[in-house]
Amino acid sequence: MTSEIAVMNQRAVALAADSAVTLIDGSTVVVRNDTRKLFNLLDGRPVGVMFFGVADIMGHPWEQLIDHYQKKVRPKAFAHLNDYALSFTGALDNLNEFFPPDRQKDDYKRLLASVYRYIFHLAQYLRETGEDDTIDDAKVLAEAVSRIWHDYQFRDDGKPRGELACFPQGFGDKIAREHTEIIEELIHYGFAPFGLGQSSLQQLRDIAVFAVVKDLFLEDVTGLVFAGFGTEDRYPVVVTYLLSAVVSGIVKRGQASMDVIDTETRSKIRMFADSEVTHAFIRGIDYGLERRVYGVVRMMLHAIVDQVVSAIPASDSAQRDEVRRRFQGDLVPQYLDAFRGMIGDYQQQAYINPVLRVLEIAARNELAETARELVMLNVFKKRIMAQKQTVGGAIDVAVISRENGFQWFTRQDGG
Repeated sequence: MTSEIAVMNQRAVALAADSAVTLIDGSTVVVRNDTRKLFNLLDGRPVGVMFFGVADIMGHPWEQLIDHYQKKVRPKAFAHLNDYALSFTGALDNLNEFFPPDRQKDDYKRLLASVYRYIFHLAQYLRETGEDDTIDDAKVLAEAVSRIWHDYQFRDDGKPRGELACFPQGFGDKIAREHTEIIEELIHYGFAPFGLGQSSLQQLRDIAVFAVVKDLFLEDVTGLVFAGFGTEDRYPVVVTYLLSAVVSGIVKRGQASMDVIDTETRSKIRMFADSEVTHAFIRGIDYGLERRVYGVVRMMLHAIVDQVVSAIPASDSAQRDEVRRRFQGDLVPQYLDAFRGMIGDYQQQAYINPVLRVLEIAARNELAETARELVMLNVFKKRIMAQKQTVGGAIDVAVISRENGFQWFTRQDGG
């Protein structure tokens, strides 16, 4: 794990990253606190990059790939910050000297195995939270497969989920054709004991393709954060990409977020990875507690509806069911949305806006100090609660501005 922060205003953007990385080998978990995660993407350019999540791709540390990009690619200056992100991630395609074709099938197998594990975790969750514990495991697993299949097809708002722009048209057919043996092997190894029906098995084969081409990352990923200025960017920009595996020569990747400073939005904080204490500081409540509160309120509202409906005199079961459906389907969601809105407005006014107003006028060194201290909050929590130090070590901090480019504020090697 890691903790990384971007703090930005109209003058500059400050990046801060800890140096802890978690290495997993079977049941052995080792945490090292000497990993550099923040870099100047290109010497002399006002562009920084830092990574979180998986610390390498096919065994190659990101530091090596950034060094290769600096020495072998070194593109011209780009107009916009996102062009640098597209250039770097695109330079990873067909990079056979780092990603030999004969090893790329292993990387696809790792990706798909990660997604199939996610399905089993969802099935376990459905089992633990389901009201009917008499349903057999095969039905629960089939439901989990169906839900993941649906998530790859549709977004939360019901709109069709698109395919990633990094892949050419028809790439999904190529995956199904070239990786049939791996797909069938993993399905047989993981799912055969449960006797799933043909419909579920076909959905698993579909997922084996969707896991590559669809704009959804359920597998283990690396996040790459690019920050700074293109030649035509007046104010700083921060853009985040997710990357996971090299499949048939192309790295699966997609843009996760973009933060832009302009005349309306004059300061911003973006948190990455294991930064829940920063989240609590900025929003006034722990993220896990916030979700628990909303979940408990939802449960209580549904319980109240059930109790009130059951107490309605002189009504048959059909009338009670209709009233229950109307209240739980329409009114409860409305009250929940209103509750979230009121809490959100209070958080914005009492916690978020005061911080952002101060950052609007902060000097470059103040942005850097703020970014560093926000990462330190997460380090402190891990230490004081005697948790495994998955966030810790020296903290690298850099400030990027149009006038002075990429400048180190603190650096773990003292450089």
